[in-house]
Amino acid sequence: MKTIVQLDYQAILANTAQPVHLAFQFIAPSTAGHRERPIAFSLVLDRSGSMAGPPLAAALTAAKVVVQNLRTEDQFSLVTFDNSAEVVIPIGPVKNKTQICNLIDRIVDGGSTNLTAGWMLGRDQLRGTPKDTVRRQLLLTDGLLNVGVIEPVHVKRVVCDGLERDGIRTSTLGFGDEYDEDLLSTLATTTGGCFYDANQADKLPTIFSAELDGLQKIAIQNLRIRFKALDFVDAMASMGGYTEIALPDGRHEYAIGDLMSDEERVAVFALSVLPIPLLAGSTTPAANLDGEALVEVEILYDSIEAAGIVSHSERHLIRVRPTQAPEDIQLNASVLPWVSSQQAAKMVTEALKLRDQDDLIGARKLLSEGITQLKAYSHDEQTKDGLNLLESALRQLEDPAQYVRSRKALSSMSVQYCKMSSTDEWVSEAMESPSFKKPRNRRPPTPRPTDQTTTS
Repeated sequence: MKTIVQLDYQAILANTAQPVHLAFQFIAPSTAGHRERPIAFSLVLDRSGSMAGPPLAAALTAAKVVVQNLRTEDQFSLVTFDNSAEVVIPIGPVKNKTQICNLIDRIVDGGSTNLTAGWMLGRDQLRGTPKDTVRRQLLLTDGLLNVGVIEPVHVKRVVCDGLERDGIRTSTLGFGDEYDEDLLSTLATTTGGCFYDANQADKLPTIFSAELDGLQKIAIQNLRIRFKALDFVDAMASMGGYTEIALPDGRHEYAIGDLMSDEERVAVFALSVLPIPLLAGSTTPAANLDGEALVEVEILYDSIEAAGIVSHSERHLIRVRPTQAPEDIQLNASVLPWVSSQQAAKMVTEALKLRDQDDLIGARKLLSEGITQLKAYSHDEQTKDGLNLLESALRQLEDPAQYVRSRKALSSMSVQYCKMSSTDEWVSEAMESPSFKKPRNRRPPTPRPTDQTTTS
């Protein structure tokens, strides 16, 4: 994997507290020609009464597309939930696809929405697979939780435990206008999955196929970044919303997740830098002639290679140079698209909170100020993605009657802007796909014999 680490400013004003942004660009290797490892894929589908008709029919059709494109050595399960949860297809190898599709065709709509029970039953199915299997759950729902465990904080804890104990990453798909987008986005973000907003049934097959495609092409697993803040860093935060874990040695870890073949992922962190003094009568820093060290960074991950899984670790020492000469302070334009996009995503999230409090004027003001802030960089090409998101949010908030639908679409877009993956499926119709997305051929992989081995 190729890693590029950059600051938005290599030099800052001496004796002045200010923020800087530290950006990581990860470029996963191609797995073309490698033997693909077996995967374990669990679909957990809402079959409550509100899914009746085209939504459930489209979900079942999409499920059958997934089955047809799994290999015989892959593990698959299907769980449905309404008032309670039920295992329709127990976890196991995909040997008789016709029989599995016939079982899917028998699913009918039911009652209420016991989402947590459905997820837990899907988790139990995945637990039955070998420990080194790549495990993924795709959860689809169209309604609010109203049976069983319904408190969002408790649901989040259950799903996060599934990642920590069993290595299960959860992607979520909200359909229609009634689901809880805050909950679904939180479950996906904290487990390294994707959150999709779908308001039309014909989007479901594309989303299901995208999840399967990504799962079958994983090249990097368990990517995480560990930081040790040094003397001049007062605080730091993930702009992408990655969960922070305090380690026993005083460092802080952020789990980035898995990367698929050829994926590019960006993670940006905001560092609050304390005033750095200079030597008396000098333009060099008091502590170090090469600039002051801000943070020590360790990047860890596992790569999936033809010969097996290989663990990697790399270290970086991040320095910044204090100066008294304003002309020395130059913006790194290559980092600006990432910083501005994640700044925009954060502003949209804050604007939605204001709108939830019926403060439409405050939400508009915040978005307008954000647009002005990004335009002040005077780098229109580098900030266009962030500007597009802010301008789209401002337009959508102008129609209060459509706020329920707009909120879901904007939440999904903000999550994708925070994650900044080149390969996650973009399903929004409210605005064009951002430039950090790669166009991809979505043709599902063709099943191959289990004894076929290729090398790159």
